[in-house]
Amino acid sequence: MDHLTRGSALRLGLSDSRLRRAVAAGSLHRIRRGHLCDAGEWADLTDDARYLVEVRAAAAALTLPASLSHHSAAAVHGLPVLRPDRRVVHFTLDGRSGGHSGPRALHRCPLDPVDVTTVDGLSVTTLERTAVDVACAGTFAQAVCVAESALRAGATREGLTAALVRAGRRRGIAVARAGLAYADGRTESIGESWSRALMRGWADVPEPRLQHTFTRDDGQFVARTDFDWDGRLVGEFDGEVKYGGDTRAAVLAERRRENALHALGVHVVRWTWSDLVHSERLHRLLRDRLRMVGL
Repeated sequence: MDHLTRGSALRLGLSDSRLRRAVAAGSLHRIRRGHLCDAGEWADLTDDARYLVEVRAAAAALTLPASLSHHSAAAVHGLPVLRPDRRVVHFTLDGRSGGHSGPRALHRCPLDPVDVTTVDGLSVTTLERTAVDVACAGTFAQAVCVAESALRAGATREGLTAALVRAGRRRGIAVARAGLAYADGRTESIGESWSRALMRGWADVPEPRLQHTFTRDDGQFVARTDFDWDGRLVGEFDGEVKYGGDTRAAVLAERRRENALHALGVHVVRWTWSDLVHSERLHRLLRDRLRMVGL
């Protein structure tokens, strides 16, 4: 979405007082100091899209040789993260440890040129470095999720490991290291990644197999599943926008798929975002179904 800077507005003959009146009247929205946009267009944007506009505005106003990083770089890369931090715009400047916060968070830490790239004209940390930065600032679950998101987006495990090594000794590096070690690029959504991270903490839930293909005795394809345990229990994460398009046809196809799995003697258990948020429900659900199939 296009936005208007104060400087360009003044060159068009719009005074500061006129801009203030437009904001007060609700026809313009102030993204940040000196940056405005059409209020109607702003209202139509999702939270993710609004944050990306704020990131671009902050980058346009930057006067330091810094690169977008952390959750801000993730937004530019289109990298799904668990519980994204949209409170500030993050930049990293090569230098000693330190920095400051506010509407803009400036991180001063070692930043190798190999860890910086350009996306849509913006200087941002690479997929690998972005994943490391987000992982260092979060929990184990967030570290797993961002590492797996990066792998799905084209990052390599070798690249992530190298970025982790270049990050050196810093706060959160142990969490990032553990998250990367556990990450598996075969997951297909952040919901599956979060599910794996939660299961890791439950001693009574064995490690599931990922993306296994089930076939009939004659070799005919039946299903490729998110998780399974010993071919006896299949676990499926259902996201909020799983179906799309013709919902009825998709639901019927899913029902036929589940019936085909049942015909193979495989039980199916499903969960949603709500079960991940209230993780005790998922734990209880998996524990009970595993016991039911004798695992």
